[in-house]
Amino acid sequence: MKTKDMPHGIVAFNFAEALLKGEFDRAHDLLSPDLKHEYPVAHLKSSFEQMMSIADEFPDVPAVEVMDNTELRNPSMDGEGWAYVAIWTEAVTVTVKPLGQELLITELIWGRP
Repeated sequence: MKTKDMPHGIVAFNFAEALLKGEFDRAHDLLSPDLKHEYPVAHLKSSFEQMMSIADEFPDVPAVEVMDNTELRNPSMDGEGWAYVAIWTEAVTVTVKPLGQELLITELIWGRP
């Protein structure tokens, strides 16, 4: 199974897609309580916009794509809930963990490594 089809990959995709669509409240809902505190909606929006200010858009490729951890040569990262999500020429890296009944983003890194 590819990372994009795993629960943490789906959360990561939904987060990146919400950011790209400007649905910052929806993206914020996918964050853990600690990250919600660190990234209020306005800060989440400005962080995303700052990252994307250097991105190039390519209409012939998917705007949002969860990279497969096996292709990144580290399939063990799936067990850690880790996902790298390309957003055109930029990316977010997230770690998704179960918190209560939900899978939420507990770590967030902006931009390409």
